[in-house]
Amino acid sequence: MRIILPVLFIAVAFGGFSALKKFNRKKPPKPPEKSIQAVETLELQPETLEIPIYSQGTVEAVTSGNLNMQVTGRIIYTGKAFRLGGRFKKGEVLIKVDPTDYQAAKAHADAMLARAKLAHLEEKVRSAQARQEWETTNGKGNNKEPSPLVLRLPQLQLAEAELFSAEKAAELADANLQRTELLAPYDGVLTEKLADLGQVVSGGPGVPVARAYSTDSLEVMLPVSSREIDFVDFPSQPAATITANIGGKVWSWNARIDRNTGQVNRGTRLHHLVAVIETSGGEPNKPNLQPGQFVNATIVGKKLDGIFRVPRQAFVSEKELYLVTPVNTLLRREVNITYRLPDALLVDEGLTAGDTLNLTRLQFMNDGLEVRRSTANSQTSKVDTNP
Repeated sequence: MRIILPVLFIAVAFGGFSALKKFNRKKPPKPPEKSIQAVETLELQPETLEIPIYSQGTVEAVTSGNLNMQVTGRIIYTGKAFRLGGRFKKGEVLIKVDPTDYQAAKAHADAMLARAKLAHLEEKVRSAQARQEWETTNGKGNNKEPSPLVLRLPQLQLAEAELFSAEKAAELADANLQRTELLAPYDGVLTEKLADLGQVVSGGPGVPVARAYSTDSLEVMLPVSSREIDFVDFPSQPAATITANIGGKVWSWNARIDRNTGQVNRGTRLHHLVAVIETSGGEPNKPNLQPGQFVNATIVGKKLDGIFRVPRQAFVSEKELYLVTPVNTLLRREVNITYRLPDALLVDEGLTAGDTLNLTRLQFMNDGLEVRRSTANSQTSKVDTNP
């Protein structure tokens, strides 16, 4: 009995240990599920568009310079616009000098002209009478021509010359009287005031009374690259839009590309186009552009057909991107880039309508990688058939 009990204990313990070991045995781990990453996609469609060319520059006045009086005199009147920054219209009176002396000169010239007209008329009558008397004396059919002195031709020629001189003197006197008023030669802005009320000013180009520029026509020189200038439609004058931030608001003006300067900057290798800005019309409260103001410009370039607009984020190298195939695998594709926009590249070769573009940059990307399309972020590019 003493021998049986220990043996029985050992057997029970061994059995319990075996059962516990079997119970605690771990099941083999399941193989990890295959991870398929979600990607944002874009269905591509060809577009017809006009290439936008972006540039910037500083506004310049086409016409500017000195304003001068043409006659000497004391200033007796200055217009409301005759002040720094004053805006005036063509034909507006800016300055007026005392016209008294010029009025007297015109009256004298008019009197001399009237006297010259009378003298010329009288001399024409005397010359006609002299011919009639000669014909009466010598016979009307006489082939002999009377001398000029007999017909008073020298006196008639002198009267004609004096009449011509009197007419010119009267015209000059009238012009000088009109010149006592300085009329604005164009719509413009006064940039410098050099004379004032009561001051005696000299006529002629020597001493200007003001400086101004014309608002009829402003222009801006726009630098563009050699690549960009290939897309400017010369010799036509392409449209452009000029924008400027004034008072915290962006305003725009229409413009046209007037010319290419034909010069390339040696340092930057940039060409320079000149845009003429349309300043007339538009919104009544729109602020005025001024010379020296910085502006941005968008030039309407040549029209291209069958172009794909591809977001920059889609490119994995200079000319390579990934498409998503119908079976949801990646496919590397090399394309040709015809033009670069700030947010997209324009592709003319290597893509077809309906291609699905991958927009998600994965850590590891290669041909055949299985992906799933993120339905929340799928997009379709728009077709622009009427740019």
